[in-house]
Amino acid sequence: MRIPRIFYPFELEEKNSINLDISSSHHLNVINIKLEQEVELFNGKGDSFKAKVLEKNKKNISLEKISEIKSKKKQIPSINISVAEIKSFDKVFRESCQLGVNSINSLMTKRTKSSNLAGEKKIQRWKVIASNSCEQCGLNWVPDIKSSSLEDWISSSKSKNKIFFDPKSHNKIQKLNFLPSIDLAVGPEGGFTEDEKDLFKKNNFKSISCGNLIFKTETMPIVALSMIQALYGEKKL
Repeated sequence: MRIPRIFYPFELEEKNSINLDISSSHHLNVINIKLEQEVELFNGKGDSFKAKVLEKNKKNISLEKISEIKSKKKQIPSINISVAEIKSFDKVFRESCQLGVNSINSLMTKRTKSSNLAGEKKIQRWKVIASNSCEQCGLNWVPDIKSSSLEDWISSSKSKNKIFFDPKSHNKIQKLNFLPSIDLAVGPEGGFTEDEKDLFKKNNFKSISCGNLIFKTETMPIVALSMIQALYGEKKL
């Protein structure tokens, strides 16, 4: 039986007794957690430990730490993805998190329907989606969540492997060289403008495609990340 996982932002000096918040307690009650049953807690920074249920009621659950804290290194390659914001952006976050990204950026481009950066309320909702996705898939690192203009994201890019998706590109993702980190950008419906493509190229970004098919913005990150994981996942440096 799989041990339930809970996102709990603890520090390394965590005490042995833990009182979960209402949301986490509710989640465990929904799955009918039992007294003495084991739970795994992770802090989104690579650390986790096991605990068992000491007390429970309808609103609160108390746990006792029963294992040492284990730490996992970040996944290689470290993928920073920037996606033009769309209505179904929650789905982009949910699926991308399960594919092991280091950070997700909501990207404002000339063809995005909204010209405003995501507000704090929206970013907080995405952070909850990200932590819930990591609970489900077994990852201990919750990705950083950001919102920026295309220009700002390009200028902040530090990876040596910089790519943007263009269905017209003759460069295939299968030919991507393995490097410890990848910065990749996915455009809106209609793609990046020619001016935006020029801006990418001036900043050492390489255009790339996933083959002959043209995908929707909400589908493209899932396709690209799945291909990268298939090609380079679990690489050792």
